[in-house]
Amino acid sequence: MSPSVAGAGAERRAAQSSHAPFLQALRAAGRLLFVAGLLGQPRPALAGDPVVTLAEAQQHALATHDRIRAADAGREKAAVAPWRAVSALAPSVRESASYTREKEEIAFPSDVQAALQGLPPVVIAQDVVRNVLSVGQPLYTHQFWALRDIGDAEVKRSDEVYRAARQDVLLAVTAAYYDELRARALDEVARQTEGLTDVEIEHARARVRAGEAVESDVLRVQTERARVTQRTVETSGLVETSHDVLRRLASLKGPFSVTEPAPRKLDIASVEPFLEAARTRNPNLKELEAQVDVARGEEERRAAALYPTLGLEFNYQNLNHDTFADRNDFWNLVVRAQVPIFEAGGSRWLDLSEQRAVVAQTRAELSGFERDLEVNVRRAWVTARTLEARRIAAEEELRLANDTYRMLSDQYTAGVATNLDVLTALNTLATARANVASTRYAEAVARVQLERVAGTLGEVEP
Repeated sequence: MSPSVAGAGAERRAAQSSHAPFLQALRAAGRLLFVAGLLGQPRPALAGDPVVTLAEAQQHALATHDRIRAADAGREKAAVAPWRAVSALAPSVRESASYTREKEEIAFPSDVQAALQGLPPVVIAQDVVRNVLSVGQPLYTHQFWALRDIGDAEVKRSDEVYRAARQDVLLAVTAAYYDELRARALDEVARQTEGLTDVEIEHARARVRAGEAVESDVLRVQTERARVTQRTVETSGLVETSHDVLRRLASLKGPFSVTEPAPRKLDIASVEPFLEAARTRNPNLKELEAQVDVARGEEERRAAALYPTLGLEFNYQNLNHDTFADRNDFWNLVVRAQVPIFEAGGSRWLDLSEQRAVVAQTRAELSGFERDLEVNVRRAWVTARTLEARRIAAEEELRLANDTYRMLSDQYTAGVATNLDVLTALNTLATARANVASTRYAEAVARVQLERVAGTLGEVEP
């Protein structure tokens, strides 16, 4: 070896030795930053911001959401329907009072009046005050049974509408809650990547000062730092947007922060339990089944309108003047049987035919929904299983990316690896961390969606 080459090597080793403590401190700082920014953890809440858990956000949404209030009002409305069957056989009481002014009184001639011993001679009184009490009592109407079935089906349908609204609100709030957690995790990844990029800038500057690198290494890392800063700005906006969405859905007031909920315990080893639950508990399916019952009951009611009816009618009247044909303190009792033969141009037959078509249409919609429901359950199950596998693979990728970056960073400091190798590893690490955060929260939302389509979201297992 020539003296000049040996001298240059000695100078390089001396410069590297003089900068060794500084480089070791930078490596330690970079590792400390990485450990402090554990993957997927949301940024800590401010001291004055109360923490709202997922359960609290859900309960607040259920208590304040407009759709829940509308569904609850629908239940109150449906509670009246069963009483229509009772009212069809309930008595009716009417009180009628009237005053009639005739031009003049009409009476029998005097010779006729003499022959009408004990009878009023007046045929039509001039001033008549009439008071009539009428009581009607249906004895039988065939519509009673149809009205009873319609009332029961309406109550069932309103209950299922309420269940569907409740589960949809829970799904929306849960998804929004996880979206904010995901946004905060991505924001934390971007900020931690900024810190690691700053460390790499100091690494490059130290090597430039030591004469082991050129200024382009520093410029390359600074360019990467600008890209990371841009991502940080984007993730900050994503945090604000997701926070506003959660605030609106849950009707939360004032500042608040979110926290990581406990993992959802859901056995997704097989799809069959979810298919069975969907067939028996999906509120949208049960709502359609009740709607078919309502349509069929309405068909029976319209058909029952063509059946005979039987009833009683009692009338009692008081007059201020007795007449020959109209008596005071008089009552009558009528037993009435009505047989509809041809009314209103046969419109009742048309109504019945129309309702039969409605029943057929509703049944077809129910059949199509049942087929779609099975597909939707399987799709939701596959999505949850796929995201679970992706999360496991992403976590392994993150572990390898972390080891690769740490190794290349050390090698670059030692002069073995290039600046480009380190930046590539840093990009891979940031991508892996963001991928794990996104996949983990997407998996959590997919599990909630699977519960929703199965009809078990927010409900205790029977």
